[in-house]
Order: sequence, then C-alpha cells, then structure tokens
Amino acid sequence: MTSLTQNSPIIRVHQISRSFSSVKKTEGLKGALGLLLKPERQTHEALKKVSFEIESGAFVGLIGANGAGKTTLLKILSGLIPPTSGEAQVLGVNPFERPMEFRRSISLVMGQKAQLWWDLPAVDAFDLLRAIYSIPMKTYKERLGTLSTLLDVERLLTTQIRRLSLGERMKMELIGALLHWPKVIFLDEPTIGLDVLAAHKLREFLKEFNQREKATIILTSHNMDDIERLCSRVLILRSGEMIYDGKPAGLIKEDERRLRVRLMQNPTSEELSETTGIAVSCIERETAEEDVSEGGILFTAKQNQLVHVLQSLMSRYQVIDMGIQEQSLENVIQRFFEAGK
Repeated sequence: MTSLTQNSPIIRVHQISRSFSSVKKTEGLKGALGLLLKPERQTHEALKKVSFEIESGAFVGLIGANGAGKTTLLKILSGLIPPTSGEAQVLGVNPFERPMEFRRSISLVMGQKAQLWWDLPAVDAFDLLRAIYSIPMKTYKERLGTLSTLLDVERLLTTQIRRLSLGERMKMELIGALLHWPKVIFLDEPTIGLDVLAAHKLREFLKEFNQREKATIILTSHNMDDIERLCSRVLILRSGEMIYDGKPAGLIKEDERRLRVRLMQNPTSEELSETTGIAVSCIERETAEEDVSEGGILFTAKQNQLVHVLQSLMSRYQVIDMGIQEQSLENVIQRFFEAGK
C-alpha cells in the first residue's frame, strides 16, 4: 500500500458517482413480452459526485433515508464494488484493487447480514478467522480475551452462533470483524433490531475500541442515539448527494429551544401557528407511542421567542403543564431534509 504521512487523510473520496442499470418492466403479459423482445433499461444514480476526506482515528456517522446511498458508499470504500466515476482511496490505495495488505487492514460489518458460520460455535468460527488472517496464536488469544471481555460474551464462546440472540450474534459478528485489528472499520446498521440494553452495550464497546486502538470508524445508522453518542462528525446523504459534512452540534442552532406544552384543548397546528406566530413546520405533536397525554405539543423557536409563545398560548388556551426540552438530532435532521437545505 502507498505509505501515508502522519497527517494524511486515511480516506479520500473525490467526485464519486455510482449508477446502477436495470430492466424496466410494466405489468401484465405485454410487459413480460417486452422484457423478451425489446427490454427497456433504466438507470438509477445511487451516488452523485460525493467528496470528503477522513483523518485517522475519526469516528464518523453516515446518515440518510433509505436509498440515500449509504450502503453503496461503504461497499465502494471496502472494495466490493467500483465507482462509476470519480476516485476513492482508503489507506493510500484504490479499494477495488483489494490488495492483500488492504484487506487485512479493513473490516465491514453489516447488521442485516450474517458473516460468521451459523452451525459452528463462536470460538470455532474465530479460530477459522485466525487461520485465514494468519494471526499468531498468542496474539489471537489476547485479542479474543480483550474483545470478549469488553462485550461480556466469554460464557457464550462455545455456543452455536444460531442459538444466540440477535444482540449476542451481533457481538460475535463484531469480534469476528475485529480479530485482525483493522485500521479502518465500516459499520452498516450494527444496532439494527437490538433492544435498548444491547444497543447501549454495543455503543459503549465501539466507543472504547475507537479510543483505545485509534481505529477509524464509519458508522451508518437510523438510530440517532448511535450518532449523537459516538460520532464527532456527521455526513448526511440525500438521494445520493452529500448535503452536510460537519459536527452533529452544527445541525442544531444554538439559540433554538423546544418548548413542550400540554393543553386542555386540542387546537389544530394552523390555529397554534396563528396564535403564536410560529411556523406550522416548527410545531410537532407527540404521538401515542411516546406514552404522553393527548395534546402534547412541541414548539421549536428561538430562545427570545419562548415567553411570547407561552403568553400567547395562555391567553387563548388552558395550559396543563410546560417545559423546555433538548432538541433531538433525529428531529433536527428531519427538518433539515424537509427544508431542502
């Protein structure tokens, strides 16, 4: 691999685009015949001229809606697919060339795809990986002990993978992906389907591993807790385009606050907007899943507007309770998308 200087970015992406071609099919017999006689092809652009650089040891969140291009980007960076145009470099090499040293230095974990052998006990699967990566036995035992202790799965190492819970299997997948001590780790939805406790433990492990080993980690997730608690930088994709690259805190305006109010009445959002002067897009209603009484309303406003908003509400409605809430990154990103920024 090309040697990197101490200050060189470990990942460079310049004007990456990736498109996929598929056959367009219409319904019915006519559509089926058309596939045989005169197939019509359509092109989908998964990524559109994406550029960024990542320094060694960074923990970066890659987020966006389904179909935004997150997994496609990770597959390009890990060398599974080439870009249609543009250039990517990871550890100083073109990922799609996949030289042996490069493959020994990266890892890709996909939360929705099992990569270990289900019929084997975890320890046997790890022993196979030890042989594949030519890890010295002493080093292998030290690493396995460290990882299994950090993830609290020592007692499960002799259990068949298929007999483990989803959270336990995900922990084993992580151990298998990290045994060769990669310099760059790509994590695609690692906490998907996990309960709150399992997801918390997995996050704590990733945070500690990043800090202890200085591994560079790119994480995709729909769980905003993953992003807020782990990542110092966020990349946001929308329909294949990079629309934000910066700190998570940069998405939240410093002077904005969320006022939570519960009313005796149940006015419409339009009526609330007319009363308070707050745009309808900045008024949210809490749902039943959040286990709050009917009428819970969230107003996003500047700090100097809060008194006016509350006074306006009290002049027209009966306020049961109120309070100031922290903005969640999830809601901020949702508004970010809707605003088309």
